[in-house]
Amino acid sequence: MKRAHALTELSREHHQSLRLAKRTLDTLSRGDPEEIHALCREIAAGFDQEWERHFADEEAAIFEVTRKMGGRIHQLGEQLVEEHRRMREMARRMQAGDCSPLRAFGELLRDHTRLEERELFPLVEQLFTPEQMTAIARRTGVEP
Repeated sequence: MKRAHALTELSREHHQSLRLAKRTLDTLSRGDPEEIHALCREIAAGFDQEWERHFADEEAAIFEVTRKMGGRIHQLGEQLVEEHRRMREMARRMQAGDCSPLRAFGELLRDHTRLEERELFPLVEQLFTPEQMTAIARRTGVEP
């Protein structure tokens, strides 16, 4: 699906998150404890660098705006921020060596990403002003 220019970097990162979610669920389905723990450690080690930055970009450039809006886009923003909080908590547990949230993390990452791509981004493209879209582009390093 063609995205507004300002959302291209976030959409690219969403592709990566869907790949990670699939990899997580595939790894769990194979049931190899060593492979599962290695993936858990990998996610825990990279979370702050990759996913935390992505969440912060969305929260600053998109969800700060949706908080002031009404309707479905406001509801989505509230839900997605809560999902960010839940994934952060799961990542903290994994960073502490607890791999039990891995399945829930993979499932939530998959569902969350699909929701952003299928519902949130089309609404952002429709309802955000050109200035708000430029702010997203700047925040995510996309040339306006």
